[in-house]
Amino acid sequence: MMSRIDHALDGITTYRLVLYVLAAYVALATILAGFGLLPFAPLALLGSAAFLVLICWAANSVLRRVLGVPANLESAAITGLILALILDPAQSLNDLQILFWAAILAMSSKYILTLRNTHIFNPAALAAVVISFALGRSASWWVGTASMLPIVLLGGLLIVRKLRDAKMVASFLAAALVAVWLVSIVLRLSISRELQQLLVESPLFFFGSIMLTEPVTAPATRTLKVLYGALVSVLIIPQIHVGALYSTPELALLVGNLASFVASPKRTMVLQLKKKSKLAPDTLAFAFKPSHKPTFTPGQYVELTIDHPRADSRGNRRYFTLASSPTEDLVQLGVRFYKPGSSFKRALHATSTGAKITAGHIAGDFTLPSDRRQKLTFIAGGIGITPFRSMLKYLLDTQQRRDIVLLYANRAPADIAYRDVLSEAQAKLGVKMVYTLTEAAPRDWTGSTGRIDAQMIRKAVPDYRERVFYLSGPPAMVREHEHILRALGIARNRIKTDSFAGLT
Repeated sequence: MMSRIDHALDGITTYRLVLYVLAAYVALATILAGFGLLPFAPLALLGSAAFLVLICWAANSVLRRVLGVPANLESAAITGLILALILDPAQSLNDLQILFWAAILAMSSKYILTLRNTHIFNPAALAAVVISFALGRSASWWVGTASMLPIVLLGGLLIVRKLRDAKMVASFLAAALVAVWLVSIVLRLSISRELQQLLVESPLFFFGSIMLTEPVTAPATRTLKVLYGALVSVLIIPQIHVGALYSTPELALLVGNLASFVASPKRTMVLQLKKKSKLAPDTLAFAFKPSHKPTFTPGQYVELTIDHPRADSRGNRRYFTLASSPTEDLVQLGVRFYKPGSSFKRALHATSTGAKITAGHIAGDFTLPSDRRQKLTFIAGGIGITPFRSMLKYLLDTQQRRDIVLLYANRAPADIAYRDVLSEAQAKLGVKMVYTLTEAAPRDWTGSTGRIDAQMIRKAVPDYRERVFYLSGPPAMVREHEHILRALGIARNRIKTDSFAGLT
């Protein structure tokens, strides 16, 4: 069952998944309102949602043209739907004005309230806070009701599964339970009643899966994400206050966003294409000159935005693992192209020398361990070699020797990418290279043949029980090798994965 779900999630971008989930929430809420299970008129709810999405879209379109920056139209729709789920539907002209200003404030914050070209705060949360203080209309978070709970749980699980942010959300939920338990004891409240209110009658699960997980405002690494989730969870408890100022979900998130930015600063950069070359059949290598020297760790990924006409359902943003090392001046990517491919991939393929694209949100935990003595095994499939190219180039440039075995599977010899760096790492660092072909090998082929299976791992890596395994490639390939390693007795905490969302 989970394999089928993962396969379905692999074919959709994160932004599109969130958009579909939020639209489903609004649709269900409209039905529930029709049966009297929500205190709103169905048409008022549906009309308010449509109004918010329209205003967010219009404001986003105007701002992107005035400021001359690319934008994600899906993001505008997502913000509008979030506002529709946390603000009461309009019942009067005055209510409609409040929704109008909430949408304008949310979209403006993405472009105006920024630092290092990156917005700091969740737009919907910021709008809710400003509306509360300026107009005296607090967000009701009406989505957090018992009748909405089943679909909120289902949608939230899909999003968390797609983002692989289970540990952050788990820390958020665990900290909330502990905090409510402690507050109940101190204030002598009914623990069962307080837990029921938290788990059934509050926006806890919607907040944790939709708001907390927003990639742009969340920290870049898993450890910081866990701390971030716990911090926001504690701040969200309504009994927490400073004088007459009581905590609300939106205020707690803004404080968490600020802490995240301080601990894990981000900066948007402009990449100018300097060179585009053939890396392998259907695969191109891109080398960009960045507007500033990016700070990242080998193995991390970057989000690219290409503003192109007639974007298809996969949108204008995509994540790619960086192929370059922090020691290099140019930002490098290795991208495989499928036919017919998405509109994003077609736009990237057509990018000419000198053209500029926007990049931001460098993050990820698929990085080398701090302990240089730890034995490592890299398993790559096709263009999944990119993070390992980044790591090996970094080790070469910093003259670090580590005990590494690389198993690299391709269909044919021509598909093997970055041979220069791999050969240099083998010669200078002693990295053991095992190349294997999954299709019929030519007569002069001296490497292995067949898929990377348990038998090949045992043969190539006799001390596999002492190693940490890194898996990179198409999601299905990564999941398959996770199962193989688990069957070999490798603990989950010794398997690091990098499913390549950028391949689709």
